[in-house]
Amino acid sequence: MITWSIGKKNRLKRLIDNETGAILAVPMDHGYSNGVGKGLFDLNQTVNNVVQGGASSVIMQRGMVRSIDMPMNTGLMVHISGSTAKSSIPNYKVLTGSVIDTIKLGADAVSCHVNIGPDQDYAMLRDFSVIAEEADEFHIPLLAMMYVRDNNGNDDKSVDALSHAARVAEEAGADIVKIHTTLNGGNFDEVVQGINIPVVVAGGSKSGDFSSFLNTMKNTIMAGASGISIGRNVFAADDQILAMQKLGDMVKEAVKEVGKIDIFS
Repeated sequence: MITWSIGKKNRLKRLIDNETGAILAVPMDHGYSNGVGKGLFDLNQTVNNVVQGGASSVIMQRGMVRSIDMPMNTGLMVHISGSTAKSSIPNYKVLTGSVIDTIKLGADAVSCHVNIGPDQDYAMLRDFSVIAEEADEFHIPLLAMMYVRDNNGNDDKSVDALSHAARVAEEAGADIVKIHTTLNGGNFDEVVQGINIPVVVAGGSKSGDFSSFLNTMKNTIMAGASGISIGRNVFAADDQILAMQKLGDMVKEAVKEVGKIDIFS
């Protein structure tokens, strides 16, 4: 059991869906990496759509917060690392902001991306440790987006790789860790063994089979994940509201079988 400060605990509560106890986040930082794509042209409208669909929180780079009229009772996480697809080393994420920046924007949490495996992972881990120290100082939760990825961008989604990534995040001081799911969500219970912080699962590339995608996400929730952080499969959907509603319904079905999620237990 993690002992959070009162400040961190109160902010964490604002990221959570009250009915299920799960974190239902929609990241929208993809424009920084890949340019403006479907669902990202009018970010203010997209935020309102996903919140209408049931998202409990959203994630974006600090510059975009200025153009968003944040809906009431919606958690805001500001992402402060990034790289671009046009770089010769796109898997090397550098800092794009600070914890102080996120506080000025009224964020409830800060998000930072680390790829474990590329030649520059030592630098990303070093930067992450600085952010973790600042987050503790100002009592703001820190989400670690942790992926095991080689220099060519190939992801390792094995149980061993995912559990290692989650453990690195916790040992480095993260309050929440976002990782990939295993194939079809199988054996995900082995991933979360020994991990004391909440684990949320990434959606990855846009799926061509949304029903199968939902089943994979459900398997991870039933295996111990504390929520989801789904970007392209929501904001790039033809119907953003419906896509988010289906994800929310999936989580509700999962918690009916395993019980309401309590990230503070």
